[in-house]
Amino acid sequence: MIIKTLGKIRPHRYANKDFRRWMGDAIGKATQDQLLASFIYTTEATYAQSILGILYEHVQDVSRERAEAKARQTAALADTPKPIADLCRAAACQLVEGLADELTEAEQALDEARAAFKKMKDTFGDPAVRRHRQTAKSSEPSPFETMMPLWSQYSDAADRVAELLNADAEELHHVAMLDAHRMAFVRSEASMTLEQIHALHHSEFEQLAADLVRRDGYRVTRSGGGAGDLGADVIAESPQGEIVVIQCKHRASAGSGAIGSPDLQRLNGTARPVHNADLVIAMTNGTFSLPARRFADSQKIHLVEAQKLERWATWGQPLSEVLELI
Repeated sequence: MIIKTLGKIRPHRYANKDFRRWMGDAIGKATQDQLLASFIYTTEATYAQSILGILYEHVQDVSRERAEAKARQTAALADTPKPIADLCRAAACQLVEGLADELTEAEQALDEARAAFKKMKDTFGDPAVRRHRQTAKSSEPSPFETMMPLWSQYSDAADRVAELLNADAEELHHVAMLDAHRMAFVRSEASMTLEQIHALHHSEFEQLAADLVRRDGYRVTRSGGGAGDLGADVIAESPQGEIVVIQCKHRASAGSGAIGSPDLQRLNGTARPVHNADLVIAMTNGTFSLPARRFADSQKIHLVEAQKLERWATWGQPLSEVLELI
């Protein structure tokens, strides 16, 4: 008798006497090969079930993270300034896209693992030695062997998902720092609200533009327009030596009328030919008409309307960020 009764495990005392006799005979006649083949099968099944459970949890985790990111993507963010809200949504969008690819791969791996585990279960009850020998002779990998690459893939996938989540956390931290800087600037004396800007005289509006570029590190060479200014109310030079020409168009209120394309055409006619501008900007506390926007786009004139002006003057964002030059 190969199976000893020295351990703590005892056969069940089945109520049916036939079952007791059959099981007793099987235990008494068990060979070393049967014991080892059975042990290998049950051990493989235990590990396979663990792999299946881990892959299932991975799918659930990725799916949950993606759902949360999609919720951030569509959140109203009504009390959040648009630039900050846009950054939050952009971070969420990037995470959603990354997790979508990971979820597809994770679901595929789970399906393959389920199929392999089913094949293992389908052989339950087959003679252990014969099943083991058939598996060993087959040129095809056993169901358990097909799960091994899935385990390796899971390890790599889990690392990639962690990297995506860490990158998202870092981006949100960056956005939070930007918002904190914005709030600190808004509370400072350097901040000027749109309401205050609407109340300015046009000459003060030109001076505001000069003060803003000076704040951002530019050297101002002209800080106000007038007769003979040839369309350049403010001229400044960047730390890199680029010439910036700004034409200012002040409105008594945001709804006083849009700036039309004729003003931009006059600016375009002198900014580069006369003032040697590298960067041409038209600035207003109002809006620009659609023809003006189209003309500006065709001539590479940067437009600073009320919304961008708020970011520049009220929130303290540098001109390069407002114009998305970096």
